[in-house]
Amino acid sequence: MVIDSSSFTDIARHLHGISEGLLDGMKKVVALNPDAPNQDPRHLKLEWLAAVESFVRVNQDVLTLAELLRALLEANESVPSKPSLS
Repeated sequence: MVIDSSSFTDIARHLHGISEGLLDGMKKVVALNPDAPNQDPRHLKLEWLAAVESFVRVNQDVLTLAELLRALLEANESVPSKPSLS
């Protein structure tokens, strides 16, 4: 499969965003530990909302990556393959 450097860079950027988003979201979920001392309900609500927002961003990155990969697949299918020399 042939891919240009710009498309590869876009995919790598999205994968990095997905990784960072998951890490950020997981850190926020861990912070919501009900066994932690000094639970302030307002603080917990803000943390919960921040975690949800992180996961929504990750979901958007996954959808964008899927669109890029679909487009690459379609583009590669439209290019005639080179005959093998074997």
